[in-house]
Amino acid sequence: MKKIFTLILALGWSVLTYAQTPENTVSAKINGKEWQAKAQRLNLPFTGVKYLAIAGMNVNPDVQTWIRFVYVDQLKPGTYEVIAENDREMDKKAKAANGNVMWAFVDYTEESKGLGHAFRDGESWKGTVTITSVTDNSIEGTFEATLKEVNYKKRALATVSGFGLRQNLEDKAITAAGGGMLTKSGPHDHDNTKRSEGTGEITITDGKFKVSWGKETAKKDK
Repeated sequence: MKKIFTLILALGWSVLTYAQTPENTVSAKINGKEWQAKAQRLNLPFTGVKYLAIAGMNVNPDVQTWIRFVYVDQLKPGTYEVIAENDREMDKKAKAANGNVMWAFVDYTEESKGLGHAFRDGESWKGTVTITSVTDNSIEGTFEATLKEVNYKKRALATVSGFGLRQNLEDKAITAAGGGMLTKSGPHDHDNTKRSEGTGEITITDGKFKVSWGKETAKKDK
């Protein structure tokens, strides 16, 4: 996803953002613990398909839950299967979509304690996302998912130099100001980190999302 996102910007395609209302939220129980955050929405205009990401983002510590859709025609109310990004059945499911949602992903990331900071993430694996209502300027729904645990730790050079810590603080400031989705190409976009497989699972239950937006604006990369 990160490579595709970078390519879009490099080609100068439009990245669409929206004026979003303060009551926008994503909430859920993460491993049984209540969690809620202000929601953001990002739409990327791929050629031939559409990409919609909704994320609840908190800072200090960073905790984010992402719900993402890739689709051809338009979003419609309904229940969609959550899959992994490396699902071998992705192409088969895309061909069977017939213009509806081709792929749905639910992901999670949380900042964990560690030298130079680290992250404990949950990668999309299985579950469901239900869109209960969708209009030209709003979307609402529910979700539940079981995610595979992965860990990210800052690389030694970023830790020793202090660059990793400074970068984290800059990202926090942007996220707190409401622009977090414009600094991340996806939920597991952790610069200067090393990824390792975890041994556990992250369970999300009673998930809800509600996002509305105002006038659409287009920002062109120059």
